[in-house]
Amino acid sequence: MQGEPVARNEFSGTAHTVIQAHTIYGGIHFNDGRRPVTGLRLAGQLLLAGCSVAVGASLFALRARDDGDASALPGSMLGPAAMALCTFGVWLAVRAILRHRRSRVLWGDLSGPELNAAADRLASAVREQLGREERLRRLQDPAPIPVRWDTARQDLIDHWENVTGGGPVDLGGRFEEIADVLDRVPSGRLVVLGPAGTGKSVLMVRLALDRLERRAPGERIPVILPLASWRPQAQPDLWEWAAELLGTGYASLATGTASARDIARELLRTGRLLPILDGFDELPAAVRPQALRTLNGTLDRAAQIVLTSREGEYRDAAGEARVLTGAAAVTVRPLTLADLTAYLSRTAAPSPSAGGRPHHSSWRQVLDPRTTDPAHAARARALGEALATPLMASLARKAYSDTGRNPAELLDPSRFPDSAAIEAHLLDQFVPATYDASLAAASPGRRWDAEDAHRWLTFLARHARTLGTPEVTWWSLPRALPWPVRHAAVIAAMAMGLVALTPTGYSRPVEGPLGMGSPPLLAVAALFGVIAVIDDAVDTPQPRTLTARGRIPLLLRRTTAVVPFAVFAVMAATAADLRSSLYAVVPLVLLVGGAVWQDTADHALARSPRALLRSDRRTVLALPGTRAFADSRHACAAALCLLSPLALFLSQQLTTYYPPGVTPPAHSEKLVTGGDWLLVCLASAAALLLYGFAFSAWGKFAVARLWLAATGRLPWHLMEFLEDACQRGALRQSGGVLSFRHRTLQDRLAPPRPSPPTPAPTPDAPSPWQVLAPALPPLVLCLMLPGLVISLNTPDDERYRSVPEACELVDERLAARAIPRPESTTREPFRNGQSRCEWATDGEMVPSMYLVVTIGRAEAGQSAVQEAVMVFRNADTISGEHGSGRRSTLELGQEAVWRRFDSGGQVLVRQDNIVLNLNMYGVDPAVGARLPAYAEEVLHRVLTKARRGG
Repeated sequence: MQGEPVARNEFSGTAHTVIQAHTIYGGIHFNDGRRPVTGLRLAGQLLLAGCSVAVGASLFALRARDDGDASALPGSMLGPAAMALCTFGVWLAVRAILRHRRSRVLWGDLSGPELNAAADRLASAVREQLGREERLRRLQDPAPIPVRWDTARQDLIDHWENVTGGGPVDLGGRFEEIADVLDRVPSGRLVVLGPAGTGKSVLMVRLALDRLERRAPGERIPVILPLASWRPQAQPDLWEWAAELLGTGYASLATGTASARDIARELLRTGRLLPILDGFDELPAAVRPQALRTLNGTLDRAAQIVLTSREGEYRDAAGEARVLTGAAAVTVRPLTLADLTAYLSRTAAPSPSAGGRPHHSSWRQVLDPRTTDPAHAARARALGEALATPLMASLARKAYSDTGRNPAELLDPSRFPDSAAIEAHLLDQFVPATYDASLAAASPGRRWDAEDAHRWLTFLARHARTLGTPEVTWWSLPRALPWPVRHAAVIAAMAMGLVALTPTGYSRPVEGPLGMGSPPLLAVAALFGVIAVIDDAVDTPQPRTLTARGRIPLLLRRTTAVVPFAVFAVMAATAADLRSSLYAVVPLVLLVGGAVWQDTADHALARSPRALLRSDRRTVLALPGTRAFADSRHACAAALCLLSPLALFLSQQLTTYYPPGVTPPAHSEKLVTGGDWLLVCLASAAALLLYGFAFSAWGKFAVARLWLAATGRLPWHLMEFLEDACQRGALRQSGGVLSFRHRTLQDRLAPPRPSPPTPAPTPDAPSPWQVLAPALPPLVLCLMLPGLVISLNTPDDERYRSVPEACELVDERLAARAIPRPESTTREPFRNGQSRCEWATDGEMVPSMYLVVTIGRAEAGQSAVQEAVMVFRNADTISGEHGSGRRSTLELGQEAVWRRFDSGGQVLVRQDNIVLNLNMYGVDPAVGARLPAYAEEVLHRVLTKARRGG
């Protein structure tokens, strides 16, 4: 309207969607214009992708068949078509899955009523979960342990002006007053400090339940968040981490328009939640100062928060950073004898006295320090010191109140001379109390038997003791396996590598360095396999993660060292064929380059052991086969997987050059068949993947988990059991590493073995094998490489390695059937692959019969079969140029030619790499007509007496 001010809005830049409005009620829904990928549509696209891959695989199989009919589609097009179809299928499947995951309705800020409804749903879920936790910890049976606390020291509290806006406030109280104490802190920020086992986590459960019971509509909802999984370096936004955790734990928050994580984020950002960060001390020591800085930088003025920690860890972190801004602090006090007497007396079952009035157990007599006996008073005080923490008090209840045993035995000085002996005795009841079958209904997870849990925890404690470390790590479990089981994957990879060598020949000789020895390829493969197994025995692989930072220079350094060396070696074998060399080197470069994009994962920065396991598994699957090339020792063994494809590739590049005038055969002999390629590619790929799997922490853990579960030393669901043990308080998590929450418990499960004092080994003095192992495989490879390259460039097609000499095939008896009175005029043993024998009547020139036997030899760059083909074609061409006889083909061997003359004839026969040239001159036509029969008999003798190749 005229006279009203005009609002001017300016917008610069680009945006997908812009909305301008005065007031918006409810949620804002955006649509990107694309149809959402429903489940049915996803199934259709995945089916289409599967069909595409199946057709591509069928085309590849058709191309690989020796007798495949490729007339409908040119053979040269089958390979590219199969590759294109397989690539399209994989791309379509990945695209469909990603679009399905992203095709949910995007939403803007939720309205107040919607957030309030979500908060009410979250409050109900939290109340139900904490109710189970209360029953599991027996806080209501019959009454909670009387935990007390005092205001912490001033150096652990922020300035009171930042906390209360004025002077100090007394924050002392007892268990049921924890919610009231938090209300006394105007800033709403409280740090609860205390040693291990003093009940900090139990106190947080009570705080959350009390706040939920008295919660009015719109008030904050307490949510307990285990802080051990937070990494401020990777997730500097505290609310994003908390939203992810809440979205995982309370999936029921999700609606049709928003995920549980998004709703939890909005609840946090709008101040509808009270985060209770439990276990600050479980963060790695290097992370704690940064965590405090991030907390102080993230929390705004109105944010409220509760933090629990051991006092020493919090003090050290605050010394490097500063205390939590605006936060008060309390310190949990040890339980007094009066507290213990009141609590334990209520847990014991009452028994009637002689007068009919019930009296309670003897806990009062045991813990009563008011006695005239000084010794009894001293032992009572020692017992009170041992039971000063809620953990020990609950264990005493389990051992005596629940079983009816007399606790007076704890005062026996011969069995329990001090409080440490009493604690060790009570810790024997920790596992039965923690995994009590009567509490199984209160546990939301899998139910574990107490005896099984005790056996599994005992194994973990002993394993850690054997390794000399207090840490329990999943990647060290393979060290507990027998040697053959621990290296089963490496042995399987080596076996698959040997299977891949089948088409190239196991016994093909390899020329050694400087002309020394000629071990077969099988021996070389076994050598590298043994090196890999022995090296694997002294090395524990660490979890790895994908990384891209600083990888380009390392990639350039590695490929610069590998590419020229490999190209030169292959060019030497392919007669300086650069194109063939590049084709052969590309797979090696990809594998070596792929190993660059992974690095050892930081255990301290990992969110959990399961996150480390997923990271290592993701690395192995994302870069298949490259793990073995991350280290030169493993790379030399894994490189054997590329020998067979390289050998077939080089054999396929061989070309037979025929002399001028010699007509090449219409159908050349195939040195490499489709079946050879299929077998070699599948076996080599399987061996390479197995090597990568075997050298990874995930691969070894997978084998260890199966073996240890099958032998009953660990559960089948190991990671779930470890996470549950952390929740029950048996283990504690620090980054990706676990340890026993109580060192005394570990000592009770696996007592340290006394050993005679030995001088400490020098840590910087490596063993001889550790010095030799890194250099041995590259050294052996350099010595063997020339012979390996020559052998790989030599086709393994010597179907017949040796045949009898010509005069053994055409002996005097056979010659007498063709000519009268035969006498040997020529008898030449094999020389340069050829043997000659001639028979003539009375030693004259005619009539005569002679045989030339030629055996083709496989040499570097030369095929034995192709050499025999060339000899056959050359002899046939020369005979056609100098003779005028009739030429006809015979059904002998693989190819045979019969030339008939007036007074004799010639038969040429080739079987694989053997060529027979049988001639007769000066004989009657009737005798000459029997020449094919003589040739057939000679061929039969050859095939009977010849020694076949591998």
